[in-house]
Amino acid sequence: MAAFGDHDARSIPQRGLRLAEEAIETAQACGCDPAMLHRLIDHVYAKPVGELAKELGGLGVTLLALAEAAGVSADEAERQEIDRVRAKPLSHFAARNAAKAAAGFHVSAVSGPDDV
Repeated sequence: MAAFGDHDARSIPQRGLRLAEEAIETAQACGCDPAMLHRLIDHVYAKPVGELAKELGGLGVTLLALAEAAGVSADEAERQEIDRVRAKPLSHFAARNAAKAAAGFHVSAVSGPDDV
């Protein structure tokens, strides 16, 4: 919370935006076509909104399936990322968060789990 502020740390839409960013970066690393990703966004948003808990479960299963297909230990990759993040000063992440907000990637509304 210290790096992002209470709003950004607790905002479900803001956390969702960051999750989408990581998913897109992962898709890019997998060699996915950006035009197909744009079409996929339209396809998903044309469907009814799902339940957050179920979607998170699907995300977790899909992440594990991708790691298995790629021959990557999801647990080890997560541990390495946590270590990398912890090695950086909070100011690094605060500056990155501010830059993303300045670029227009910030959700001003705060919502909690009951609002999703």
